[in-house]
Amino acid sequence: MARNLQWFKNRIGKRIYRDISGCVCKGCKEVDENGMIVSDEFHAEYLEMIDNDFEACGKKLNYRDIK
Repeated sequence: MARNLQWFKNRIGKRIYRDISGCVCKGCKEVDENGMIVSDEFHAEYLEMIDNDFEACGKKLNYRDIK
C-alpha cells in the first residue's frame, strides 16, 4: 500500500529507506544503499506522487523508517 502524503511530511528532515527500485542510475543506487532524507514539503509531495505512480504500475517501493 502506498504511503499517504502526511506520512512523508511527518518525516521531513529525517532519513527514510525503501526497497530496491531496480533502477541502476547513480542516484537510485545511492538511495537503495543509504536511504534519503526528506528535505522539505515539496520533496515529501514528490515522494508520495512517485510512490503512488509505482503502485499504479504494480510495483512497490515500500518506504519505511528503518533499513
